[in-house]
Amino acid sequence: MGGENSKLAFRKCAFRLAEQRSLPDSAEDAWSPFWLLPEGPHDVFSLVTPADIRRIRDSARENFIKLIDKVFDRLLVLKAAKDLTKPQTSTKQLLNCIRILTRLIPFAYEACPDGGTVEDILLWTPRPRPGSGADYILGKQLVSAAIDLLFTSGFTVPPATVGEDSVVRYAIWENGIGQTSSLGSSKDHVSNRVEVLRLVLVLASKTMYVPPAMAAAAPNRALHAMAYNSNKRMVLSLLCSLLNTSLKDRTQGWAIPYRNTPAMDPSDVLSLQAMQTLFILLEYQAPSSGGNDAATQSPVADTEADSSTPSMVLVTGTETGPQNLFRVFTAKLHRTQEFDYLVGGIIRLLEEAMRSNLSLLASVTKQPTRNVMPQEATILLWMLLEANAPFKDYLVDHNSSLKLFSALMYFMLNGYNDPAQAGMVRTISHIIHYLSEDSRFATRLMQPFDQSILPSTMRIVDANLTHADFMINTVYTLLSSSKPHLVPVYSSLLLLMRNVAPYLTQVSQTTADKLVSLFDIISSPAFIISEPYHVRWLIYLIEVFDYVIHYRAADNPHLIYSMIQARSCFTRLKGFDLDKARAELLALRERKGKSEAARTIGKALPPLPSTPSPSGTPSVAAGSASAPNSALDVPTTATAAAVVAARGNQGTISPALSDKARGKRPDPGPEPAPAKEERQQNDVLTPPPVPVAAKTGAGGTSSQHFRPSAEWVFSWLPDLPLDPIISTLEVLAVCTDRVAEEVQRDAESSIAQLDGAMTGLDVKDGSHPAHLSSPKPSNVSDAGPTALPASVDPTAAILRWLSSEAMAKAMPDLEESMPEIRPRLQVMSPALVVWSRSLLWSLIYGSGMKPFGIWKNTQVRLFLVKNTP
Repeated sequence: MGGENSKLAFRKCAFRLAEQRSLPDSAEDAWSPFWLLPEGPHDVFSLVTPADIRRIRDSARENFIKLIDKVFDRLLVLKAAKDLTKPQTSTKQLLNCIRILTRLIPFAYEACPDGGTVEDILLWTPRPRPGSGADYILGKQLVSAAIDLLFTSGFTVPPATVGEDSVVRYAIWENGIGQTSSLGSSKDHVSNRVEVLRLVLVLASKTMYVPPAMAAAAPNRALHAMAYNSNKRMVLSLLCSLLNTSLKDRTQGWAIPYRNTPAMDPSDVLSLQAMQTLFILLEYQAPSSGGNDAATQSPVADTEADSSTPSMVLVTGTETGPQNLFRVFTAKLHRTQEFDYLVGGIIRLLEEAMRSNLSLLASVTKQPTRNVMPQEATILLWMLLEANAPFKDYLVDHNSSLKLFSALMYFMLNGYNDPAQAGMVRTISHIIHYLSEDSRFATRLMQPFDQSILPSTMRIVDANLTHADFMINTVYTLLSSSKPHLVPVYSSLLLLMRNVAPYLTQVSQTTADKLVSLFDIISSPAFIISEPYHVRWLIYLIEVFDYVIHYRAADNPHLIYSMIQARSCFTRLKGFDLDKARAELLALRERKGKSEAARTIGKALPPLPSTPSPSGTPSVAAGSASAPNSALDVPTTATAAAVVAARGNQGTISPALSDKARGKRPDPGPEPAPAKEERQQNDVLTPPPVPVAAKTGAGGTSSQHFRPSAEWVFSWLPDLPLDPIISTLEVLAVCTDRVAEEVQRDAESSIAQLDGAMTGLDVKDGSHPAHLSSPKPSNVSDAGPTALPASVDPTAAILRWLSSEAMAKAMPDLEESMPEIRPRLQVMSPALVVWSRSLLWSLIYGSGMKPFGIWKNTQVRLFLVKNTP
């Protein structure tokens, strides 16, 4: 606005609508300032406050409804003009109408003090149009007008050429899918698209004002009108425009993904909003109609639709009713060049974010990066995989799948400590789990992994890692962190390992140790009974070992050797005793209580550092109403502690070795304290103890109310495939002991021969012949004949034997217990649908906070909003 007088006049208009009831349509001095006075979006959002809007809505509801009607009527008049952009004032008024509607609509969705909403009366009840008297449904007309504005000639797309419709042109904005060349849009076109897409997101934001318990079944009538539109040309144009704009490469030359100003470029804002709009359109599914419940029926009866309304007869040949055409056409993508464009764009976004995180400028200045949307890129990948089966087939067969996998693992490791990144970590876990259902992808993970793309803090000291090794180490890192916000992710991570297990080959020693350490914790009696869902985790992990024993024993000598050494964990589980488990859990909680008491007087360890949220930025907790708060929160049992203490130089668990074999292992000698501490942190999973107070478990069930019974134990313990695992490990343990004894005898024989040769020499001058001074067994140390037997390490010989045909012959017959190779599939349960919907809208809410705070201070109910000072 030009000056303080115009701002004051604009504020007075808002006050007038709240104070004077039932203003007539002819009172233009009350309505026209809303599209005449504002100079930009900042004026609209700063001068019309939430308190002003609620005052109008609650004390003079008829004025609130009439204001939206008048603004929309003015928008229709301006939109219909053929020379819209010729007078600059027309463009300004049209933008102001869009901004006013964007500002007001959220308050029509939120609950009023009386518990009702204005939405039904305002948007979805037939009312006479002001000035004409004809009935119309404002919500449907508003959605249609907003979509048309995205393709209005001269406003959001270049002017039409001769012979084309001069008002609405359904043209694809950018080159990519469905378009080989760009339209040549100007900066004004890009800026106007941002304004219109902001209105589209606001119109569809009804979901944010629905509680999580109703989110899956509550209809979103505005979003239904968009997604179930009958205009196939419009749907295709909008779908391709959103896809191409989201994935457009805007880096030029030697551009660095960094910017030194907090304001985002309009093209970056457009890319983000295009991706968000695409998300909500692809994600939406109309609630299934059951019975005569009006709440579950189709949101809007399309009385104006013609006979060409598409149905499944036109799309797939089966008559099942209208479909979300955005999902239908996404599922129809099949060309290789289309998939190349999608995968290339997603990988580019992820790699650009990786470079930005690792760049010196970003690490020093802490400035946000330019056009970097890793979380949105992962969500887009998930939606494309879920909606398009050929896309999944393309990805698992393509060489870029491992490149994509490496980038996803980086972001999982980079964000697991930050609660704000929990949504991204969980999305990645679902993506990798979904891909692991395909044996082709699982087989690809056996290829060598290049750690050079990772920062030094993420690298593993092992030169022979495969992608599967790095995946298992990543899963171990996340589970051992015991972060409450990661509990929903743990099932997907364990299922990922379980699906890959039948194809595991050459698992490294580091990976094998961590996998067995993880099983030691999850199979501890106290951990099993602390939460009901821990049994599922146990089953998934046991299936990993079951597949390896039956299908990949000879291909994984390191893992088999670690299992042999830790076979007491399997026998402990076989003899599970509920009473002993209760006593163990009670003892752990008592120790936890004493530890907390000591902490209050400063005798305990300092608390772990927490990650502060950015000052002045709202913290959005998506899906907080149903997120569990517990993690791997039971420490190792007494047996596990003994296992940890018995680790040798190789860092493997060795409580199950016989006394004879254990005596033949090399003496590690004293270990420096720092090295010992570092080794234990890296090799041993040690979660924090269970707190005395009850905590909320998965599915909203409090662990305080979980009372394990003998019937509960009987429901899962007999079905565990422990017998073939234990019998195989017992047989192999005898064989490895025999190999160790042979190595020991060979060493002793070599020593005896050397001593005899040295004794038989009678050299008067005390010297030895040169040809006898050097030979010495390679596995013998210089400590002298009496110390030599203790220094023999049979590990190399045992590993060679475990990968030989002799091991295969020694294996017991497992034909009857052979499990079927069948992946555990990912199921889109109602809880997962609500969580994903909460994540999408929390991201939209968060991005809308800057610069205007579109939904700020509205009564959002889908997720929890915490405003930080």
